[in-house]
Amino acid sequence: MLADPSSRIIRFSTFEVNLHTGELRQRGQKVKLQEQPFQVLAALLERPGELVTREELRSKLWPADTFVDFDHSLNAAIKRLRDAFGESAETPIFVETVPRRGYRFIAPVNGAASEVVVAPELSKPFLLRPRMTIAFLLMAAIAILLWALWRHPSRTSEVVEHKLTANSSENGVKSAAVSPDGKFLAYSDNTGLYVKEIRTGETHRVTLPQNFSADVNDWFPDGSHLLVSQQEQPGKLSLWSVSVFGGTPRQLTNNGAGGSVSPDGAHIAFQSYGYGQEEWVMRSEGTDRVKVASDKSSWVGQPRWSPDGNRIAYIRATEAYNARVGAVEINEWRNGSAQTFFSDNRLGPSLHWLPDGRLVYVIGDDIDHHGASIWTVPFPPSGKPAEPPKRVTRGVGWVWQLSASHDGKVLTFLRENSVLSAYLAGLVPDGTQLLKHRRLTLDENENNPFAWTPDGKAVLFNSDRNGISAIFRQFTDQPLAERLTTSAEQLKQPRVTPDGSEILYISTPKSATLETPSSLFAMPVGGGAPRLVLKDVGILNVQCATLPLNFCLYSVAKGDSMETFRFDVRNGKSSVPPQVDPLCNWSLSPDGSQRAMVCPSPKETIRFRSALTGKTRDVRVTGRNELGSIVWAADGGSLIVAGRTPEGESVLLRVTLDGKVSVLLRATTAEILGAIPSPDGRSLVIAEKSAYNNVWQIENF
Repeated sequence: MLADPSSRIIRFSTFEVNLHTGELRQRGQKVKLQEQPFQVLAALLERPGELVTREELRSKLWPADTFVDFDHSLNAAIKRLRDAFGESAETPIFVETVPRRGYRFIAPVNGAASEVVVAPELSKPFLLRPRMTIAFLLMAAIAILLWALWRHPSRTSEVVEHKLTANSSENGVKSAAVSPDGKFLAYSDNTGLYVKEIRTGETHRVTLPQNFSADVNDWFPDGSHLLVSQQEQPGKLSLWSVSVFGGTPRQLTNNGAGGSVSPDGAHIAFQSYGYGQEEWVMRSEGTDRVKVASDKSSWVGQPRWSPDGNRIAYIRATEAYNARVGAVEINEWRNGSAQTFFSDNRLGPSLHWLPDGRLVYVIGDDIDHHGASIWTVPFPPSGKPAEPPKRVTRGVGWVWQLSASHDGKVLTFLRENSVLSAYLAGLVPDGTQLLKHRRLTLDENENNPFAWTPDGKAVLFNSDRNGISAIFRQFTDQPLAERLTTSAEQLKQPRVTPDGSEILYISTPKSATLETPSSLFAMPVGGGAPRLVLKDVGILNVQCATLPLNFCLYSVAKGDSMETFRFDVRNGKSSVPPQVDPLCNWSLSPDGSQRAMVCPSPKETIRFRSALTGKTRDVRVTGRNELGSIVWAADGGSLIVAGRTPEGESVLLRVTLDGKVSVLLRATTAEILGAIPSPDGRSLVIAEKSAYNNVWQIENF
């Protein structure tokens, strides 16, 4: 509280704030300060010495129905405030930053009311004429400025952000693109394809043939046709032209997706999912297909056209566990010449090329895509970045599928806000059915479970609560989790050591690359100081056998394969040569005798590999399900596998060792990522991810 709440003048150090007139003075001289920084200062002075959160400042400065890049605007206001005070964030004198939470006014404040003393004007006669001249010139300058503003009104410097759709997690938006004139939004969700007038919100459904499921890729320049992709069967995508007024779609190619129409409408660039992901260009009627880029060892994103139609741009990325190499590639498609414009391992899959030559792209704020920023950078004739990039907006949730109007004034994108939660379920004695299903973690953080404590009373998971990566333990009869250890690095996969006395986990730098070492740490199961077990590059999985065995396994990525090493948690890595496999999900049996693996191909097969001899056998799973994560049941007699049905439904399966399947759980509005059985085999902790996908629009960028 202020010393005198009724006072409208507040003093601190050599400064004086008049809340009534909105002025900041230093030693009687007015200090220039814009309205938003002054409002921030006033809010901080209401509670000197106390934390004022970023959310409190948001509600004070921006009404609930106003959409702006809040983080950018608030950061800019704080910087201007610090500039006025002559301080820096590193050595604050007046305004202290509380990381990820807010700000605090830390200087002593005297709230006594007082009048500002201003020196009387000199009244010598010889000063009168110069002052009149200055006043006249000032009035003339103001008049000219007002006339210029009237003739050429400037747009606001704030990036304005609007939410264009409000779909629930049960029916998230799957694809979207803004029309060439910026007036309409075409989007698809689980119920169909729609066109929405942005100004009025009026929406109509595009009539399509039965069972024709369309994803919006782009608009044709005529503004009346859409380029869409359709998945006719798993792994089979095709491109079509669809009229926004309905009717029979026209197929353009039977092997393509992620299409983009050239500015003149004459060509389409698209992704082809042949042997390795490729970029192709064809005429807009589907003829004269030309392959312009191909690399079996990397992934390519949706192409976008340059304003003159002579080039396409796309993201090229090489993926590995906890690491990613990404680059913007520019391709002169007529001669097949491609070059890297710039590289950044945080690049998202989507970009767009604006009419003024700027490239718009996405940068992930962290490896798990909890947040993302949109950036722009000019593309110069030299083909090399000549100016620093500029961040346009940022926010919580992943961003993809950028699209823009033909004048470049409107940009739309999809934003996904996802929540990874842990659920508890009981199992019938034979393990073929779930008895109940309830949520364990009751917050909106990313909570990824990996193990149970040896007594079966608590679940171990990693989470990034408050922006800090940590290992947590939550008892099944308690609503809150307790933090066991934290780090500035990414902490993953808490597992219990064979004797049950310690928790083993992976620690990887947030800015990891394919060459960055990861560490395995062990700490007491009840929490305590961690100890380093070993280091290696690209650790992607670690699991342990149970007593009387006393060994664990870990795998590292090696290009498109992995090497799996045996080690003792007390002594580090063994000298036994590693087993080499494709990059697969795997689980070690409780008795340590074999690993069960799910590999990218074939997707309906489980491979068993002996931990001792290396001998393998493949078991085909019934039901044509696409298999994902895998874990052994507590008794070692079956497997619990997360996957998808041929219809795309997320499921949790119990699979016997000869491949017979029982469906334990079906998720209609979430994605099942995996499950971990309790030590007694009576319960499961299940990782489920729910997502809200909606379309946003930004202007003034």
